Amino acid sequence: MEGIGILLLLSFKHVIADYFLQKSWMIKEKSIYGAQGGIAHATTHTLGTLFVLFPFYNPLLILFLSILDGVAHYHIDYLKSNYWKDNTLTKNDTMFWMVHGVDQFAHYLTYIFIATVLVI
Repeated sequence: MEGIGILLLLSFKHVIADYFLQKSWMIKEKSIYGAQGGIAHATTHTLGTLFVLFPFYNPLLILFLSILDGVAHYHIDYLKSNYWKDNTLTKNDTMFWMVHGVDQFAHYLTYIFIATVLVI
């Protein structure tokens, strides 16, 4: 599979995990380091990456990259959640959407890294 295909699968996984499977209790707990909400959400991403890429590549490499995705996702969300909490931003604030955009960009940089590793 080529890089664009990998990015498409990871993008699909991202939308499902971030917008369809993420529950309000996960969102509330992402700003508390080690809380179940953030860990559960990151685990959803780990398993999603494992699920979409496992059939195509070396299983050990995919396991490693899936865990890397989950760990990166956890910390990106943790930083974003704490920034929002510390700055009391709401969805009506321009900065809220700027931070959200940077958060999404950081996640996609992770996917670009994964795709790059898999096509080399």
